[in-house]
Amino acid sequence: MSSAYLLIAHGSREKESNQAFEKFTDELRRRFPERDVQPAYLELVKPDISEAIELCVSRGAEEIFVIPLMLFPGRHVKEHIPQFVQEAKKKHPHIDFHYAGPLSDQPLMIELVDQSISRKVKTR
Repeated sequence: MSSAYLLIAHGSREKESNQAFEKFTDELRRRFPERDVQPAYLELVKPDISEAIELCVSRGAEEIFVIPLMLFPGRHVKEHIPQFVQEAKKKHPHIDFHYAGPLSDQPLMIELVDQSISRKVKTR
């Protein structure tokens, strides 16, 4: 089954923020060459979520993992992104969509925070 990772960032007027997201996306592509890793933005930058889903479908994705790169379950994570996913399911009923939810739901986030603190302490 052909899988795609649809990574979602908010989108920013700050060019550096969008570039950091694109760099992160490129790194995932290198690590998972068998998967179509597609960036998408909620606003301000293209491609938006709907466009990115269509790109994944056009490349043959049979399942799409929708991964918001947002830490907490705010309105975007709880309402806006799931609405895009529901619309996509209606348009593409043959595609399996999996929604990851906020990063704070992941137990590894606590370890990442600890590692980040440890790195800063060591560089003093």
